[in-house]
Amino acid sequence: MKTLTELVEEWLDVHHGKTRASYQNTIHKFLSFTCVEAIAEIQIRHVREWLDSLQEAPTTKVKHLNILKAFFSYVTSMEKPPISRSPIPKQFKLPKPKDTLVERILAPADVDAMIAATTDKRNRLILKTLYLTGIRVSELCGLRWKDAIASRGGGGQINVYGKGGRTRRVHVPQELWLELMSLRGEALKDAPVFASATLRPLAPSHIDRVVKRAAAAAELENAMNVSAHWFRHSHATHALDEGVPVHLVQATLGHTSLDTTSKYLHVSPDRSSGEVLVKRWSEPF
Repeated sequence: MKTLTELVEEWLDVHHGKTRASYQNTIHKFLSFTCVEAIAEIQIRHVREWLDSLQEAPTTKVKHLNILKAFFSYVTSMEKPPISRSPIPKQFKLPKPKDTLVERILAPADVDAMIAATTDKRNRLILKTLYLTGIRVSELCGLRWKDAIASRGGGGQINVYGKGGRTRRVHVPQELWLELMSLRGEALKDAPVFASATLRPLAPSHIDRVVKRAAAAAELENAMNVSAHWFRHSHATHALDEGVPVHLVQATLGHTSLDTTSKYLHVSPDRSSGEVLVKRWSEPF
């Protein structure tokens, strides 16, 4: 019979990168709190008490719960599982947290203002690349020049190594492509696209500082809260608002589920289907 530690390590080995790190963080915090030695000892009260003890946002607690559910689901699906069912009942859920996505989407004018307020060439291209490709911050930091491939019809493509170890190809508009090639200069193919003064890849924290400085320079009201990921949210929302097919946005962003992309269809409070219907009336009632 495998020990609890062995089960955890086996489950973590299925995952990679940030996903593994996130799962590891959750499961280790939970087990440190419960102090159980065998998986059969874990009960729903342990889960409930641990979640209640956390001084974290509701959305983070929901994420922790889903990770624990995933772990127990993995264990119970083994060929000879040490437990017959998960200690977390299917009906056990936390209150649904407030959806704050709409608060993390920049207006098109705000995106333009941030780019215009950034004078450094590299930093300006960082903002443009985040917005026009919709890639994640970690994906941006991982880009190498060998990932950039010119297209016959103008512009280019970048091979993006994304979440879950999946690779996708994202089109780069010609204007952005030309600016990126200008930035490259004589850089070798294995060099990072966005490098530091020591020619090393920029860290995600550095990208976030670039974004916050741009937001402050553009005098955005919530400048200190703006993060690089807001450009990804904004890319999805603005593209869908402009009529880009949802499946194309899904492919560009690398979402495995269409449901994830579709949530951006509902985050434009200043737009509604009523705007279309009201145009049938030549005169108001």
